Amino acid sequence: MIATTVVWIVLSCIVPDVLSDKNSFLKGFVTHELLGFLGVIVTITLASAANLHLKLNELEEKVQKQVFSKTRAMVKKSAYWLLGMLLIAFLLVVIKPVVANSNTVEAIFNGAALLVVFFNILVLIDLTQSAFSLEPSIDKDN
Repeated sequence: MIATTVVWIVLSCIVPDVLSDKNSFLKGFVTHELLGFLGVIVTITLASAANLHLKLNELEEKVQKQVFSKTRAMVKKSAYWLLGMLLIAFLLVVIKPVVANSNTVEAIFNGAALLVVFFNILVLIDLTQSAFSLEPSIDKDN
């Protein structure tokens, strides 16, 4: 994430045309399209996070011990980050047309939008890895 942020800042300052509205994809994407895209990702990912959270609760109930407290806390944190990133994307889409008066400013907003998408994808990957790391509780001796 740090490397991606550095690339965003460097591109925005040195070659803003790459991320500005001269890039027709970004011009059309950092609009309601971004919110729609993130809305789908966030909705699906939050449902997955909720299912993961419930499954962890079930497993703890079976063993009558809280063994996934840290994991459940991380799942909650991921869910709140997703919501926070959706709010940031909303603000980017609303504020960009008002303040973007140069290629550099457009590049900063469009790059920030791409960072939000990238961050959401990283959270999705993290939650997916967490879900797939749960093993069935089968007695292997039988």
